Amino acid sequence: MKSRFLPLAALSLLLTVACTEKKQGEVPESEVPATEEVDATATATDSLPPAEKPQDTRPAEGDIITITGEVFEINQGKDGYSAKLKNTEGKTYIATISIPNMADPKDYRAVKTGDKITVTGEVFPIEEDIMIKVTKLH
Repeated sequence: MKSRFLPLAALSLLLTVACTEKKQGEVPESEVPATEEVDATATATDSLPPAEKPQDTRPAEGDIITITGEVFEINQGKDGYSAKLKNTEGKTYIATISIPNMADPKDYRAVKTGDKITVTGEVFPIEEDIMIKVTKLH
């Protein structure tokens, strides 16, 4: 009686293995990529790419930059002065100019309103202003 069920059990086992094996090139249903549904109510603006954020062109704190601009305001300080500059693009910078901050103290000189100067120094952004600790006055 045991010998009668043996071929039947073997056939059942063979069919189970054959049905569960992946056939070459066949993708299991769980791995089939989802299809995209199209919204018929979509408008033309829905298909536009997202607007790019404007890049912040402000220099980062600690950057060394060189700026050329016209002096439009001067404020005298204890060790030097600060000069507000406006470059040709209309951007405003505050240049802190003092002998102790100069790489070469011989570069220090007084400037006046209306002078066009070039400064190099380290950036310190303060709120809306860009402050430069000047190390070279060209």
